[in-house]
Amino acid sequence: VGGLSALIKLDLSRCTMLTRLPDSIGGLSTLTVLDLYECEQLTVLPDSVGQLTALTALDLGWCESLVSLPESLGDLAALTRLRVCGCHALQALPESIGNLAALTDLDASFCPALETLPNKVGALAALTTLDLSYDGALTDLPNGIANLAALTKLDLSSCHNVASLPESIGTMTALMNFLLAVILSGCQTVLATCRHCRHLTWMPVNR
Repeated sequence: VGGLSALIKLDLSRCTMLTRLPDSIGGLSTLTVLDLYECEQLTVLPDSVGQLTALTALDLGWCESLVSLPESLGDLAALTRLRVCGCHALQALPESIGNLAALTDLDASFCPALETLPNKVGALAALTTLDLSYDGALTDLPNGIANLAALTKLDLSSCHNVASLPESIGTMTALMNFLLAVILSGCQTVLATCRHCRHLTWMPVNR
């Protein structure tokens, strides 16, 4: 597959028997979209995925067997959208995610095994949307989240084990300018204790 040097989009969505990608996928130097949505048996990505320097969108939604993401993910300098929603076995995001300078949309919702976020997520200077809804194992957010100056939407719906938000979130520029909508439906403890977040635009939703 690495010989397809002009390939722009690779759609392998709903290939339910796919367990891994070949290392040669790193040779797709012009690839901008890699769609692996609902590849339910996919367990890992090869390190060579980090060689896809033209990639702007990576969809791993509902890859329910995916257990980890390679550190080489941080080499995807052009990536603007990363979707890992519904990855039931995914316990963590790589520290290198902080290197994704162009990333604007990170959807990690419905990841019930995801316990924490790397502090380096705060280095995502272009990030505008962070969806962590229905991440039942998530207990807190890193202090680095306050560095997400471009963030306009943070969805923590039904993150029942998140007891509070970091105090540093009150210093976020977008938040203070009423640009940040925090969706906290089902997070009663946070709603009750987040006194320092009085400038937030609350958007409780029913799902």
